[in-house]
Amino acid sequence: MDRTGKIILVVSVLAMIFGMPLAMRLGLIKMSPPVADENATGTNQVAQAGTNIIGTNAPVLVPTNSLPISTNTPPVTTTNQPAPTVVVEIPVVEETTLTLTNASNKAVFTFTSLGGGVKRVDLLDYPKEVGGDTDDHVALKNDGVLMPLLALQPPLKLENAPNSPRPYLTNAIPYTLERVDAKSVRATADLPGGLMRVTKTFTLKDDYQLTAEVVLKNITTNNLPAQGYYLVAGSVAEPESTSRMMGMNFGLMWFDGVEPVSVGPGWFQNYRMGCMCFGSKGERNNYTHGQGNVAWAGAYSRFFAQVTMPEGPSQSLVAHQLLVPTQEKPNRKAFEMAVALNLPAMTGGQSVTNHFTVYTGPREFDRLETIGNTHGNQLELIMDFGGWFGWVAKGLMMLMNWFYGVGLSYALSIIAITILIKIIFWPLTARSTRSMKKMAAVNAKMMPEIKIIRERYKDDYQKMNMKMMEIYKKFGVNPLSQMGGCLPMLIQIPIFFGFFTMLRTAIELRGAEFLWVADLSSPDTVMEIAGFPINIMPLLMTATMFLQMRLQPPSPGMDPAQQAIMKYMPLMFVFILYSASAGLCLYWTVQNVLTIVQTKMTKVKPEDENVVEVIQPTKKRKRKDGNL
Repeated sequence: MDRTGKIILVVSVLAMIFGMPLAMRLGLIKMSPPVADENATGTNQVAQAGTNIIGTNAPVLVPTNSLPISTNTPPVTTTNQPAPTVVVEIPVVEETTLTLTNASNKAVFTFTSLGGGVKRVDLLDYPKEVGGDTDDHVALKNDGVLMPLLALQPPLKLENAPNSPRPYLTNAIPYTLERVDAKSVRATADLPGGLMRVTKTFTLKDDYQLTAEVVLKNITTNNLPAQGYYLVAGSVAEPESTSRMMGMNFGLMWFDGVEPVSVGPGWFQNYRMGCMCFGSKGERNNYTHGQGNVAWAGAYSRFFAQVTMPEGPSQSLVAHQLLVPTQEKPNRKAFEMAVALNLPAMTGGQSVTNHFTVYTGPREFDRLETIGNTHGNQLELIMDFGGWFGWVAKGLMMLMNWFYGVGLSYALSIIAITILIKIIFWPLTARSTRSMKKMAAVNAKMMPEIKIIRERYKDDYQKMNMKMMEIYKKFGVNPLSQMGGCLPMLIQIPIFFGFFTMLRTAIELRGAEFLWVADLSSPDTVMEIAGFPINIMPLLMTATMFLQMRLQPPSPGMDPAQQAIMKYMPLMFVFILYSASAGLCLYWTVQNVLTIVQTKMTKVKPEDENVVEVIQPTKKRKRKDGNL
């Protein structure tokens, strides 16, 4: 591919990169909204390495005596969700907790009496900071502002709910906790009003799962009308820190059995055309889905997820934008999702039982796929591999895990995949390279005349282009044929975006080492100078790009401005990918090195060299009869 073709290709790639927010909004590419590095809250707080766990230094809002939820502010909802306005009495009570460790000794679950749910899950295999204290684990953590996972909340009449972020304080409704056995805890409470008693029995399972049996009983002798509650399925908070590349991945998601639906910060911000550069049409704080199958719902951050799976599909859910202020970010937002728990009309003493399975752990594709197959609900879709290149990302993830399974490290697995891709495309790329080298020889013969035309018609581009076409015709060159060299790179665009999608969520790379790189899932910062991080891998990637471009023959039609663009194009990429994960930069660097090697190895065929030698400007010859 000549340099003009490369300009077109690179501009197309940049347009795809910077056009992603719009494409995501229009549903063309299903990726998480562009928000920086993640922490999560709720049991709900997923804390990524290198970030502060919300609640460690965050103020806890103090419950008032009552919480009226009513206002005349109009809502922003996707469907109407009828329910009476609720006033919840909030007694000030002491908190009690119980902890259980699962059988594999990989997770410690902490249950709270405030809300009768899961307050915290410590993931013992994942240190909070890569390379840090192994006793300080990543935690899915509730900080007292959001309701704990599986907390029961009354239905809110969202069309009368405040259209502004607000904390939930109903987690202060007191429950009595008791340990049933080594793997089970029971939480019991009488709901406000004294009409219903709720009993939740939590039992730990393998693979970061627990089951919950929720029994609601009419404790009066009177009949009660049909009513409904919501059960908190998960929540996630805005990050404390920011990152331009790999932290753009957290939000809420639910699955209806057909297609996953993402409800992230971008939905609540309500940007025009799906891009923050166009401003917001008006912030939204409440989301409802009022009818249809809800197979699972929950929250996710870059590497972790909390997902609630009803045994019988729920018919509705709600999501809210909430405030979880810290000293550094007083307007910090969090996002909570809850599934409906609908009760029929009940006679005196009657009870209704619902069952749920909850996953609170890493976003590992193989693990999630296994659980999804068990429950028949495609839980692996929480990986968010949707969009144009989702199938590529899924295939690359499976291939990387396969290479790792046969004994390679994750870094060597990435290198092996890159080599495999290069081998597959080698014949096509070699043909393109030979064509480019042959064309370079032809261009060298045309260059003197091209320079004369450029100088003569430098003020008349239309005339210049016309004369250039005459030169091409005289030498028997089709300028469009030079674009054929774009094909190998065009084919590899899906692979690049597949790698990008796969590597930004691959928890397998978290803490994976390679040479000086301590964590392939993060930038390979080796030092900071005046607060600026020095990342080696993007610099190596840029150096190999410069070398690769120097080996490409120049195009005769390229003017000085185009040459300048091509000369400094690698600097644009180092700016875009400087904060990308070391794993992604490793892939691109190896790809560049292999391309350099192939360019050096690929020779012009002897017959092509002979063709170049005999190429001469076409001249009109006399026929044997003497006529032209």
